[in-house]
Amino acid sequence: MADIKVYALSTCPYCKKAKSLLREFGVTFEAVDVDLLPKDEQNKILETVGQLADKCKPKVNPVFPVILKSKDIIIGFNETRIKKLAFMPQPSKFFFRF
Repeated sequence: MADIKVYALSTCPYCKKAKSLLREFGVTFEAVDVDLLPKDEQNKILETVGQLADKCKPKVNPVFPVILKSKDIIIGFNETRIKKLAFMPQPSKFFFRF
C-alpha cells in the first residue's frame, strides 16, 4: 500500500507535474483523478478536501493537487514541499500553499 495519496484532476497541469515529481523521486503513491470518478464519489472527495483545507492554519482554499502522507498534507503545487514530503521519514506538520 502506498504511503502517499494524491487527489488530482486529470486535466490539471500542476497535478500532472506533482505526480511526475513523485515518480522522479521514486516514491510509490496512489493517484485518484477526482474528475474521472462517478459524481457521488467526486462529491465525497471534494467534501473531504474542503475539510482538510479548513484544518490548515492559516486556512487555505481547496485546490488541486492534494497530497497526503499520514497526517501531512500539501494543498496545491509546491515543488519544495513535495520533495520534503516524499523524503520525510515520518509525519511532521501540515503543509499548505499560500
